[in-house]
Amino acid sequence: MALAQINISSKQYFNFMCKTDFERRIYHDSYKEFQKKSKAYSYGQSLHTFSEMCAANEKANSLHQKLNYAVINTIEALDKEMPVLSDTDNKPILFELAELHIYASDLLNKAGHVVSITYVNPKLILHEVIGDLLMLSYDTNHNGETFMVKINADMIINYEKINELVYH
Repeated sequence: MALAQINISSKQYFNFMCKTDFERRIYHDSYKEFQKKSKAYSYGQSLHTFSEMCAANEKANSLHQKLNYAVINTIEALDKEMPVLSDTDNKPILFELAELHIYASDLLNKAGHVVSITYVNPKLILHEVIGDLLMLSYDTNHNGETFMVKINADMIINYEKINELVYH
């Protein structure tokens, strides 16, 4: 019997120390878009950082979404496979949602640009917890095959529904 229906999310951070082509593409494309889209919030170039822009005008928070559009094609190229989370057989865990978030950015200093992508997987069935391993299966379209994922500090487990035995 399944213990619960859950989602797992995991974050990947991007800064000037990118290592892979994927990371560099996200970093550079999101910064280029920040340069373009933030002009409306920089008040004649008197504000340079994302935090200053948000403090002056809460509508600057819409830059999260605007930068998301700039990297969507790069994220789609992942083919729904999380680059930061794999099962114990080293197969990537699938995601259905990826959302970009700006932590910091500076129009005068590209090295101050830091963003993250949060990946959220489709609904999973939690079958068992064995130490620091989760035995899981995808809820649909995967023939009920189970796989194991090691719990780590970068993952967030969201319980959608806890299954309980009912006794009459």
